[in-house]
Amino acid sequence: MPRLVPPALAYAPSFVAALREGYSRDTLRPETPESIAAVAADLAGFVESQLAPPRTVTLPDGSQGPAVPFTTLWYVEGGEFLGSISIRHHLNENLEKVGGHVGYVVRPSARGRGYASAILAQGLDWIRANLPLKRVLLTVNQLNPASIRVIEKNGGVFTQAIPHLWRPGETALHYWIDL
Repeated sequence: MPRLVPPALAYAPSFVAALREGYSRDTLRPETPESIAAVAADLAGFVESQLAPPRTVTLPDGSQGPAVPFTTLWYVEGGEFLGSISIRHHLNENLEKVGGHVGYVVRPSARGRGYASAILAQGLDWIRANLPLKRVLLTVNQLNPASIRVIEKNGGVFTQAIPHLWRPGETALHYWIDL
């Protein structure tokens, strides 16, 4: 049965395979041959970076800012990486608009099997067990009906639509899930 686990070297080759098939760690910045090669060249270093995230972050506009503490978990079955979830421990001004507390993604070859709903459900359980949050914000592009269904299936309640912070002309939908 698939489960959420901390990133581990045992799953890193499958993670790289997911990158090569189109999985991206960031919806605002797609992977490149160079970014994939960098991960593949130092799997141990990459896994370590996932376990101890940086204190600064490069924003989509290229500027640097302080990183909100977050936890990344991988969704795996056997030795196969199926997807991931990033859980931000609190929100800053940008994440209150776009990003929210939780971001999840399923690798392309594993989509359409209900894994996104399971990743989010297990991620919410992890939050309940590990963080003092009473509710979490998820944001989603209005053009992503599959993710909207996943969020609603997991108890998400739509609260507002706002202009996307980093993508002019697009709209970010806000959903809150009570824990």
